[in-house]
Amino acid sequence: MTGPADRIGIIAGSGSLPREVAESVVARGGHVHVVMVSGAADASLAMFPHTVVNWAQPGRATAALKAAGVRDVVMLGGFQRPDFRSARPDIAFFQVLPSVLRFLKAGGDDAVLRGLVALFERRGLNIVGVRDVARDLTVAEGVLTGPPLSSQNSTDAEKGFALIAALGRYDIGQAAVIANGRVEAIEGAEGTDRMLKRVAEARRAAGNSKQGGVLVKRPKPGQDLRVDLPAIGPNTIENIASAGLAGVAVMAGHVLAAERERMIALAGTRGVFVAGILEAPEPALSSDEPDTRAPGWLGSVAIDARAMPDIRRGAGILAACGKFETGTAAIIDHGRVIAVGTSESPIEVIEHVASLRKGDRRRGVIVVAPSQKLDDALLRTAAKYKFAGVAKLGETMNTAIDGATVRLADSLGLFISETGAPARV
Repeated sequence: MTGPADRIGIIAGSGSLPREVAESVVARGGHVHVVMVSGAADASLAMFPHTVVNWAQPGRATAALKAAGVRDVVMLGGFQRPDFRSARPDIAFFQVLPSVLRFLKAGGDDAVLRGLVALFERRGLNIVGVRDVARDLTVAEGVLTGPPLSSQNSTDAEKGFALIAALGRYDIGQAAVIANGRVEAIEGAEGTDRMLKRVAEARRAAGNSKQGGVLVKRPKPGQDLRVDLPAIGPNTIENIASAGLAGVAVMAGHVLAAERERMIALAGTRGVFVAGILEAPEPALSSDEPDTRAPGWLGSVAIDARAMPDIRRGAGILAACGKFETGTAAIIDHGRVIAVGTSESPIEVIEHVASLRKGDRRRGVIVVAPSQKLDDALLRTAAKYKFAGVAKLGETMNTAIDGATVRLADSLGLFISETGAPARV
């Protein structure tokens, strides 16, 4: 890219950020062409030169961008995982279908995004990041608004940054809530806003609605910063205030601020801080999963082959969480981390992700920490929400699950297993 007069393509999902990037580029004398993904992109983007496409029309999207003289392209906004029932495919879609199926099968959201980037780059486009074309939209170092951080706020933010870094290899969310040194919530597939609402509900139920604490957001180590920068906005501030948190701390220069002026005004009204914090670069992380003892198969229901790596991933997550004195259960579905429990019981973890699950087919595994019980209530809850099975993590494999529990799992159609803790993290 050579300067503000560059032509920038924007493949736009949901939210205000695609429009804000377009406005930033145009304000500096640049030109944009927006590819509006039908059913996701905000209608206000129609004020810019644009083309509307179905999610299954990569050929139409690419042709529109090239016809507009665009080579550098930003992908941003919210994108749902593809629903093939809504597909209106073009010829190019069938050409790339094997690749699409491959990266969807990989499971995690990072894999899907990497696959999308590769798909468009193979068609001659250059995927760039928001920081390359509209760096003014990121949160810079310092307190953007609100009171200065207390020493406890700073300590909580530091712990949250370290936690997200430790869990990054498992493709978990980009946010956590830390209050007075305690990990209160870890973002899963639900997203930041629903995580904050969950924190607010739990605090109200416990009669502790004003505990303070910090929402921490930062990219995961190894994340492709071109297509998956974390973001905060007015909704984040509303949910922080509703949960009784003191504010939000983000990695400076690595988190987007949507509707910045409205967010700042709202934070001032709500009395919460928004701060950008510098952090030293993380060391490179291996992509290998940690070693885990082979799961012990205890019942008559076979463990699906795809559940084996899910069990290993769940064991690694809980071992990493243990270093931060948290972690009760992890729910993984074909490589995608759905949820990680902090202090709530495994049953509560299952129940708060129930609305995220679709279909009637049994799938996904619940990995339970050594400190938690694997009992009849847990098995019945897992069966109710159509999970494939439950794995109990122990310090060693000792077949501590009693026969009656195994027989109940068999009758419910669940696999049940026991596995030793990872040898390393």
